[in-house]
Amino acid sequence: PPEGVTIPHIIVSDGLSLILLPIRVTALTEGGFKAELPKNGHLLGKRRIRRHTAQGIHVGLTQDGFMAHGELIDFNPLAFRVRLIPDTGGSFVWLNGKSNCMIYLQDGQKILFSGMCRCIRQTGSLFERELVLEPLGQKIQRLQKNRLRTPRLRVTPPPSACFEHPFFKRPIQRDICDLTFTGFSVEEKETEEVLMPGMIIPNLEIRYAGAPTMTCEAQVVYRRAIGKGRIHYGLAILDMDFRAYRHLSHIMVHTGDPHARFSSMVEMDALWEFLFDTGFIYPKKYHLLESSREAFKDTYRKLYQGDQDIEAHFTYEKNGRIYGHVSIFRAYQRAWMVHHLAARPLNGKRTGLFVLKNVLRFFDGLYRYPSVQMDHMLFYFRPENHFPNLFFGGFARDLNNQRACSLDLFAYMCLPSDQQRTDLPQGWQLRDFDTSHLPELDRFYRNASGGLLLDVLRLGQENEGNESLVEVYRNYGFLRQLRVYSLTHEHALKALLVVNRSSPGLNLSELLNSIKIIVTTPADVPWKILAAALSQLTPEFESESVPLLIFPADYPAGQGLIVEKKYLLWI
Repeated sequence: PPEGVTIPHIIVSDGLSLILLPIRVTALTEGGFKAELPKNGHLLGKRRIRRHTAQGIHVGLTQDGFMAHGELIDFNPLAFRVRLIPDTGGSFVWLNGKSNCMIYLQDGQKILFSGMCRCIRQTGSLFERELVLEPLGQKIQRLQKNRLRTPRLRVTPPPSACFEHPFFKRPIQRDICDLTFTGFSVEEKETEEVLMPGMIIPNLEIRYAGAPTMTCEAQVVYRRAIGKGRIHYGLAILDMDFRAYRHLSHIMVHTGDPHARFSSMVEMDALWEFLFDTGFIYPKKYHLLESSREAFKDTYRKLYQGDQDIEAHFTYEKNGRIYGHVSIFRAYQRAWMVHHLAARPLNGKRTGLFVLKNVLRFFDGLYRYPSVQMDHMLFYFRPENHFPNLFFGGFARDLNNQRACSLDLFAYMCLPSDQQRTDLPQGWQLRDFDTSHLPELDRFYRNASGGLLLDVLRLGQENEGNESLVEVYRNYGFLRQLRVYSLTHEHALKALLVVNRSSPGLNLSELLNSIKIIVTTPADVPWKILAAALSQLTPEFESESVPLLIFPADYPAGQGLIVEKKYLLWI
């Protein structure tokens, strides 16, 4: 060591306190020293909140056109220190220390915080400067506020939120105070705070005894002091995958009512007994499914006893008997379908409304998560079925906005799948749908309905790098295909034919093993022509007959055909 060097004191910082220890050096070398520590030290200062050294966080600052960038040095939720240099051609002479500035904190390409901050103090030159910044927001409104607040549940024992802190990379664990379908809250000691409103936490794990770990991306949305040095934080879940959300939903509903379950293992005999007893499977429907009965049973075993991310089911059970049921599954690339809604009373309790309330709460969280890919929800029902027409149909009619919630009436009839192939007359063609026909299709549907069906079909739109629906279903051993055809005359569009194929019984009414037909010029398409086009498509189906859903619903009657029933498609 240099001649004359002495070491009279050691100063120790633990992020909260600064302690001075007078020492007596017993040995001093180039590599270090040995010393005796005193019994007592001196507290030089104590922070209100512990400060943590940051790791690898890039900082961006903007203020009225001035821009600077650099790194985060240390952090606590009330103030953090950054080291910055101005962008090319800039100077800190342009930074007004008395005005607020916008700060971005990011790890690689991932933005972890953006918000307005106030500069508390700054040191350095015009070309490199350290700033201590105070975030201004104690609350952010990340999501549109609901008129009806989703229920908050205190779960016992409490789940825990576990994550690596995005700024200083150390593991953090906090007990969850209350839980919802879309977020949760935690509490911290004021001296041990590590959360800041606006901060995004990737790969946060919600852990609960006996349940699989639920990984999500969350954001701190508010900070509120609750007295006695305690701080209450609210966190919104920004994204999580479908399986994790199913597990979260099961915790929510099962804690609220022990008979309620989301996607739990279902005893298959109990499910069949329920579906037959509630009239959901009646003789004619059973006959439709009977030819592929074993494949149908296999589909349901995989859906109700396997682990996949294309379906969820809610049941209300007691002593192994099912009293309420609804299922939802991913029917199209970005649309999910509700079906098999049925219930029977339990000790006078109206289980049907309870089932419906819970599945709607499930959807209220589900659609917010980008990983789930949900833009629309669908539900088919018969107009004469009183309850769904009152509830779903009544909502659509009262809202009276087809672009927000649409109702389209379809005629339903079955066609034998083994009918003889018939050639189309000269001038008529059946071919893969060409997007050049989109304007005339859109013009017809806008005038005839103005609804959301074409939005669901996403004709001509790419998957934006996401896995296709065919691949998603194939990964779990299921079939799901969608082929779209145009029926044209002299190159003018006359009808759109949407061929839906799926594993047998995925939908008990086989609405996803069907052909949806939109006749754009009903007066110009004789049934004989349409039947000839269908004869080229029905052999693809393995069942004895193929359901047809025809729009406009009055087209078959105009052709002298007998319609078995009609379905309303609610989107």
